[in-house]
Amino acid sequence: MRKSANRQGIRRLFLLFTIIFLCGCASVDPVVKVGLVAPFEGQNRAVGYDVIYSARLAVRQINEAGGIGGYRVALVALDDSSDPDLARQTAESLAVDPQVVAVVGHWDAETTAVAAPIYAAAGLPLLTADQASAATALPADFRAAYEEVTPFDETPGPYAGPAYNAFQQLWQALAEAKESTGTIDRTAVSAALSRGRSE
Repeated sequence: MRKSANRQGIRRLFLLFTIIFLCGCASVDPVVKVGLVAPFEGQNRAVGYDVIYSARLAVRQINEAGGIGGYRVALVALDDSSDPDLARQTAESLAVDPQVVAVVGHWDAETTAVAAPIYAAAGLPLLTADQASAATALPADFRAAYEEVTPFDETPGPYAGPAYNAFQQLWQALAEAKESTGTIDRTAVSAALSRGRSE
């Protein structure tokens, strides 16, 4: 009799924890992933450090502002070391993840040339540095905000601004995708980016 009562108590406790867990899961915002590929190792690693801090700043700011259309943004940063073979591998790994809706990178003409066809085949939009260069001017407090996300109060280098601008363009495209289609996926983001480039 006592064993039966204990089992019922354990079952009730398990059911209660399951309900609490499911309620907690229901309140979590959906996540959309954006990729960043840059040389974080090797002779061009200074480029990678410039862009990673801008990317972290942009992601932090958009999430602190409530995300995009109910979605929180997660950054997937991968190293290509300015190596075409590694660039191919990173592009393939981002292309197979359906939650990754766009990529900013590769910051080198040779690695971009290798990766771009992989993204195109997967319908995954790619924002390159030259596409970000015509974006809006950096905000006045950019330098201070950038230094806050670096471990040693580093100052932004020449790639920091284009990277930050690329992410601002991307946020606009994600918001437009959500507004026009009700969701954020590769197809909608690609269409939004294409419209933005043609304007």
